[in-house]
Amino acid sequence: MSGADPVLARPLPRNLEAEASVLGAIVLDNRALRTAMQVLRASDFSLPVNQKLFTSMLQLGERSEPINSVSLMEHLETLGQLESIGGLDVLSRLGDGMPRVTDTAHYARIVKRKSVLRNLISSTARIQEEAFAAGDDVDVIVGRAKEAIAGVIADSGLTIEPADWRSMFHSYEDFENSAPLTFSIGGFLQNDGATFVGGLSGHGKTLILCSIAKALLAGKGARLWDLFPVEENAVRVMYLIPECSLAPFRHRLKLFGIYGCLSPNDDRLLVRTLSAGATPRLDDARILFAAKGAHVILDTAARFSTGDENEAGDNQRGLASDIFALLGAGARSVIAAHHSPKPFAKESVMRLENVLRGSGDIGAMLSTAWGVKQIDAASNVIHIENLKPRDFQPCGPFEIVGRPHIDDAGDFRLHKRPGECGTLADEQPTERSKGGGAPSQVREDRRANIARMQRWLGEQPHLSTEDLVSRFAQEGIEVGDRTVRKYRLEVDA
Repeated sequence: MSGADPVLARPLPRNLEAEASVLGAIVLDNRALRTAMQVLRASDFSLPVNQKLFTSMLQLGERSEPINSVSLMEHLETLGQLESIGGLDVLSRLGDGMPRVTDTAHYARIVKRKSVLRNLISSTARIQEEAFAAGDDVDVIVGRAKEAIAGVIADSGLTIEPADWRSMFHSYEDFENSAPLTFSIGGFLQNDGATFVGGLSGHGKTLILCSIAKALLAGKGARLWDLFPVEENAVRVMYLIPECSLAPFRHRLKLFGIYGCLSPNDDRLLVRTLSAGATPRLDDARILFAAKGAHVILDTAARFSTGDENEAGDNQRGLASDIFALLGAGARSVIAAHHSPKPFAKESVMRLENVLRGSGDIGAMLSTAWGVKQIDAASNVIHIENLKPRDFQPCGPFEIVGRPHIDDAGDFRLHKRPGECGTLADEQPTERSKGGGAPSQVREDRRANIARMQRWLGEQPHLSTEDLVSRFAQEGIEVGDRTVRKYRLEVDA
């Protein structure tokens, strides 16, 4: 395109020096053609002469022939275009006054940008003419305008910056004005996240969830198991337990003294059991509405999963996204019970992987996870350890006891505080073999650990219990303070 814009009667954008620089660079160093080809087409040049020259250069390049004034002259003569481009005089001046050949890409981009501007002017001129004529419906004209502009953008090869791309991201002000990290129950239940309680079937998970619900409903100033302070008053607790019917769960609510929170005068406790029908979908609009501001308790999480609860991949098909949907709807927290795999019954160490079934995807989404294991069925002593803390320092292992305290006082009591309580290996009864005593592997491990400690103390007699626990950890052996003290007694004996 050349001349003036038909609507605005103004010269069209072009840079003849940049066009001459690109063409001259190719004549001086034929390798510059590849650089120019990556940016330009013949139609990007504003002068018909330059369009013909660039086209001829492309054709010679395709045939792997040299590109110089002689070859261009012969090629243009064959096409009958030599005179139309100005003859041999134009060809002989192509390399005159050339800047550095290495600037080819820079000048090619200048030519391209001017070409894009001309195309925009041409397209918008046609749009103006159609708009003035008003021969078609407005929607049709607007549609054509969008297509024309989109075509120019696509043809330009340029990266167009969307006007609102930054709106996809949080601003600095968003972070400055955001609320700090908070806990509903200090050191135990983090707000705006998911907390799982994992344990074997029949090991007290539902009773623990009822106890957590009681602490939340008691509000600020209360304490969970005389250990964790309740930091705020709960607006609502929603308890979904699709694997238990109404009568037995009513009994548990009365045991823990929170049955009255269901009454119309209170209405801070919402419950749905098996008796209300099939397991509800967590993305049900009614559930999401009720979740706003509530602590949502799922008992158990597996009942809300769409696949095999033992398979990590199945959790990707709904549970994780549903929990995020609850949080997105404004749930204060999501608390869920989750089953441990059966082999955990014989384990003496608590880890995320062996306490939570299908822990891969579940573990990744959690703010906090607690492992529980009943170590005394008669008195319902439950050993508890933190499996995953996010953004806080958890306490050490501790134990709570249920009997007779739940019947007598409506809640668990703290049995062993953190610091007083050892690890699961320290606290749970040792599994007995048929011949009596610990199984052979346990005895072997114990003897090996005592031998290690004897060697360390022989080298450094003043190592503390903490130092020895650290030494074991460095060798991948998890033992607690209490076990180390027992080993030391045997070493000193």
